[in-house]
Amino acid sequence: MPDACSAPDNSIRRPNPVLRISVWLAAVIAVITGAVLLVLNAPQPATQPPTGSAPGVAVIRVSPQDQAIPVHSRGHVRMTREFYLSSQVQGRVLQVSDRFINGQQVQQGELLLTIDPAPYELEVRQQQASLDRHLLQREEILAKAEVARQQATESDFARYIPHLRMANSQVAAARAALQYAQQQLRDTRIYAPVSGRIARASIQPGQQVSPALVLGVIYDDQWQEIRLPVSDHEAQLLGIRPGTDHPLPAVTLTTAGGTKIPAHITGTEAGRDNFQQIMLLARPHYSADMAPLLPGTFVEAEILSPVITGVSRVPRSAMQAGNHLLLVDEQHQLHDIAARVLYAGKDQLYLHNTFSAPVWLVNSSRHALLPGIRVVPVDSAGQEQLAAAAGE
Repeated sequence: MPDACSAPDNSIRRPNPVLRISVWLAAVIAVITGAVLLVLNAPQPATQPPTGSAPGVAVIRVSPQDQAIPVHSRGHVRMTREFYLSSQVQGRVLQVSDRFINGQQVQQGELLLTIDPAPYELEVRQQQASLDRHLLQREEILAKAEVARQQATESDFARYIPHLRMANSQVAAARAALQYAQQQLRDTRIYAPVSGRIARASIQPGQQVSPALVLGVIYDDQWQEIRLPVSDHEAQLLGIRPGTDHPLPAVTLTTAGGTKIPAHITGTEAGRDNFQQIMLLARPHYSADMAPLLPGTFVEAEILSPVITGVSRVPRSAMQAGNHLLLVDEQHQLHDIAARVLYAGKDQLYLHNTFSAPVWLVNSSRHALLPGIRVVPVDSAGQEQLAAAAGE
């Protein structure tokens, strides 16, 4: 009898692989079908057609011109010629002019100080008496010489020739001493040598003065100077080069109160300052009704360069990032061009770009503006719209 445990069990069967694959395919098809139905039946979003409006952009009209470029600098007024007042004689100050104080304007030849003249008047009288005495002695010798000449003597001594020579020398010395005493008497009155402004005056009546003492200083207003620092590039732009004979540029000085004073460049200082800048020396020109500036006054200077051809002036606001400009063509599209900056002023840029005709440049540094987009140009000067987006 066969063993029941070892007999094969025909009731236990392996899963059919075909059936398993079919189940998976059916599931995938069902998922895909559901996804497609969801997409097809999804609600459509509300859409709105684009308006097509272009942004309004401020522009400025630029036209190349032949013009002089203003270079700006600043400096302080200083004096280049000072006159030190001193006495040629020693004595006590007898009188001081009311105008001999710091800051007062004096005219050439104006009496400023008087020193006690009494000792020098006495000296003049004494020297005059000495001269008269020697003149009398010479007359006596002349009379004796005339008598000796009639006696036909041959000796020079007998004819008083040496005596007469000494008498003439004494008269000349006495006359020179008198002139010196008279000059010292005149020096007791001190006059202004030039017209100018008093500075460092410290003399009072009764004070003793000597020739070694400085009584004051007079600033000559006609010899003022302003040191104006410029860079090498600015100096070349102004046409200031060593060894050239070009005319020096004109200058306009402006004070803190807005007063305009013409000036001109007289030259440059030898060497450079600590910032490696060139120092231009300017001299102001005052009109008859204009008071000279005080030393130390701060002024701003505008120096005009020679006329340069083909220069375009634009405001600094027109410069884009990376020294570029945005040009607006006739179709109101933006084009990027490189800026050839000749000189960058405080508010204006001077370009050497060769525009064949007047062009419109974007006068704004908005970062949203890119080359190729269309804009509505608006004149930044008159705020007038140059093109209507609705009609395009």
